Amino acid sequence: MTTIQLDITDPNLKEKLAVIPEKMLEYAEEVLLEQAHLIVGLAQVYCPVDTGSLRDSIRVERGGQGLHWREVRVRAGGYITNPETNRIVNYAAYVEAHTPFLGPAVEEVKPTIQAMLANKVLSDV
Repeated sequence: MTTIQLDITDPNLKEKLAVIPEKMLEYAEEVLLEQAHLIVGLAQVYCPVDTGSLRDSIRVERGGQGLHWREVRVRAGGYITNPETNRIVNYAAYVEAHTPFLGPAVEEVKPTIQAMLANKVLSDV
């Protein structure tokens, strides 16, 4: 459980409270983007390698639509051609099901993300 202490005599309290949701979103995006690159690195280490195409396809993607414009994703597959088949790498889900590489990377970084979000967001309140 997290506690937030506010000085109710602060004349700027109302303004400070009003910016909390936007600050939380900004910090969350910053933390997620930073940690997504760590997830990519770990997933590339954990990824089984045959030609290296799947490993090379692991990347961070940003964006989204509407209220989700700040999305940060780590993806594998697509954009890279396998030199043996001359086809775009599209077997990441199959490999993940048999030899997990993205899942373990995310699980390893998740506690850090949670701690960073809690510390950074609450430090500016």
